[in-house]
Amino acid sequence: MPRPGGKSFAASILPCSLLVLCLLSAAACDSFPLFNLFGERENDSKNFIIHPVLDLDQIKRVGSVYGTPGGGAGGAPHNGIDIGVDPGTFFVAGCDGIIINIARSEDEHSEVVDVALRYNEEFTISYLFEPKKNLVVEEGDLLKRGDLIGSVGRREAGYIDQCVHFWVKRNGRAVCPVPYLRPDLRIGLNSIYRTIGGRTPANLCACPEHQHYFAYGK
Repeated sequence: MPRPGGKSFAASILPCSLLVLCLLSAAACDSFPLFNLFGERENDSKNFIIHPVLDLDQIKRVGSVYGTPGGGAGGAPHNGIDIGVDPGTFFVAGCDGIIINIARSEDEHSEVVDVALRYNEEFTISYLFEPKKNLVVEEGDLLKRGDLIGSVGRREAGYIDQCVHFWVKRNGRAVCPVPYLRPDLRIGLNSIYRTIGGRTPANLCACPEHQHYFAYGK
C-alpha cells in the first residue's frame, strides 16, 4: 500500500537502487576506476602496472638504475631509474592515482621537485624532476593514467644532463620498479640503458630474481 500522500516503499528506493547498480557496473570498467574517499584504487594491487611515463622516442639516455652501487645519497645504492630527456619534455602519470606530496628542494646544481602519485595504500610512484621546468598538478589532484604531471628544465651544470629520477615505493619503502613496468616500457628503457656497454648492473636492476625479465636480450 502506498504511504499516505507519498510513494510506495518500493518506488521510493528504486532510483537509489538503480544508481548503485550503475556505479558498480561503471567501476568494473577501466574507464571508471573504483576510488575510495582518498582517491586511491582499492584492493587493486594485483593489477598495479606502470604504463609509459613519456613517449619512448623522447628518451635520450638512461643513467643510474636500481641497485647501482653507491649511486644514491650518502653512497647508498640507487633506488630508481634516471630517465634523461631534452629540456621541456613532459612526463605523464604511469597509473591512476592521487598526488599526495610535492616536495621542493635544491641539490648542488639546481632546484629539484619530487612529485608523489599514490595508486593505493600499498603502491606509490614518484617523479623527481632534476630540475623542474613546469608542473601542472597540485597536491590532492586525482589523475588518470596518461594525465600530464610536469616537464623537465635545463641543468645549469653543462656536464650533468637533466633527468627524472623515477622510483616506486611499496608500503613506504623504495622497491625495484622492474616487475611493475609494462613490458614495452621495460624493454625500451633497458635497451637504451644498454646502448653503453660494460655497465654495472648490466640491466635496469641488479636484483638476481628479476633477471628473467631481460631474457629477451640474450
